[in-house]
Formats: sequence, C-alpha cells, structure tokens
Amino acid sequence: MPDPVLAQGSNGPDVARLQDLLNRAGALLTEDCDFGAGTASALRAAQTAAGLPPTAVTDADTWAALNALAEPCPGIATQAVAFLGQQEVTSRGHYDAVVCHPCRPGAASGITIGVGYDLGQQLNFVAEWSPLLPAPIIDALRPAVGITGAAAQALLAGVAALTIPWAAAWTILTATTLPQTVADTRGAFPGFDTLSPLCRGVLVDLVYNRGTDMGPHPGDPQDRRLEMRQIRDALAANDPASIPGYLRAMTRLWTTPDVAGVRQRRLDEATMFEQGLAG
Repeated sequence: MPDPVLAQGSNGPDVARLQDLLNRAGALLTEDCDFGAGTASALRAAQTAAGLPPTAVTDADTWAALNALAEPCPGIATQAVAFLGQQEVTSRGHYDAVVCHPCRPGAASGITIGVGYDLGQQLNFVAEWSPLLPAPIIDALRPAVGITGAAAQALLAGVAALTIPWAAAWTILTATTLPQTVADTRGAFPGFDTLSPLCRGVLVDLVYNRGTDMGPHPGDPQDRRLEMRQIRDALAANDPASIPGYLRAMTRLWTTPDVAGVRQRRLDEATMFEQGLAG
C-alpha cells in the first residue's frame, strides 16, 4: 500500500509516523497524530532541504525523501531525541526567536549556545563548531571557553546578539553531544544495551539533565542521588519494570513552582519508559 497523502488537517497514526520522520531532521514535534501548523512548517522545511517543492503535502517524492533520513542518534529512538530537544529549547519556533542567542541559564554556568552547549564546560568549542559557524562568531565566542560564573556574565553582553543557526545547533547535538551522553549513560547504567531504543533514550535524557553522579554525598540529607542508584541497581538486576517508579519518585526533589518543568520532565520520562517497555 502506498504512503498516504497527508496535509494540514489530517490526523491519525500516519501523521505520527510523519512527525517521527520530520523529527529525524530536528523538527522537535510532539507525535500527537495531529497535522497542525507546526507539522506543516516542518514539512515545508524538509521538502526544501530535499530540493522538493515546499507544498506541505506528502506526495510520493516527499515520503521517499523522509524515509531516507537517518536516525539522529543510532540506537536511541527519535522520539526521545526530540523530547530532549524540546526540554532544552522548547520548540523550533522558540529556538529561532529566543534560544538562538547566547545566554547564561544558571549562576554557575558559562555562556551557553545551541542545545545546552555550555562554553564554560565544553573546551573543544573551536574544533567542534568551526566547520559550522562563520569565523567572526567563533572569534567572538572563543574568550568564553572555560569561563563560568560572574566572569562569564561579564562576557555575555558582548555576544548576546549573536545568532547560532538551528542547523549548526542540531548538528552539534546529534554528532557530538548525544554520542558522548550515550557513552556516559552506558557507563553509568549496566544493562543499558538490553533496553529498547525508547527506554535507552529516556536514560540518555536523564543523564543529559542530571549527569551520572550516583552519590551518596556527606551533608546531603535528601540523598538527592538515591533514585539514580536505584535505577542503576534495577538494571543490573534485570528489573527494568521498576524504573518508571523510580523516575516518578525522583520528583520529590522538585516541589516548588520554579522547578515544575524538571518535575514534569521526570514524569514524562517515566511514561516514555513504560511505552518503551511495552514495545
């Protein structure tokens, strides 16, 4: 059966499949089975990139081009990669309007560009980004490498108006940042490779957000790393079914309105992990 012709207003499983394919190119869509304006915009961009007329209608040539797209992170479900991107930049539209400019998301951080790329921590900035950004932008950001805190804040005003194109940010995320995070996650959680691609993606998102520290630490009455250890031990014991419960239990750490987004991130990870377990 040929792939269906879809356009704005279409809905159903075929739209979710379309959204998943568009996410391979960095669309950051939620697979909600609803062909809305965001899906139409992402489809036009994908058609243009493929040298096709930007009709926002899925003809046979469009399906062929989309089906030929590679997964953004081998072994990790595209759904999980798109989720991580949404958590970090909200949406493509929000990235292009706001997040495309350098910022400092936290008091101890350095200047951050792209999808959570902290120049204060990422010392290979010049080598990794030089093929993707014009030399003047590289030169302007170079002094921020390795600089955090108040010193980074002092540098921000001089670079805050710069624009980091989404194509460059997506390339660094998928070609550099995610492979390293996958390696870190694999090292932190024995049994990682026995999981489904979606379950693996959930743990990668967790490590991207929280790192691999397992604790416990003196002077930490909350034992903030307890659930990280429980997830590690559950995998080692071949008990992945208990992991969604530990992800939900972790929300005890974020109970105030200012960190509601992190709390919801854990809840959504738990739901995705269950989806991954169900196949």
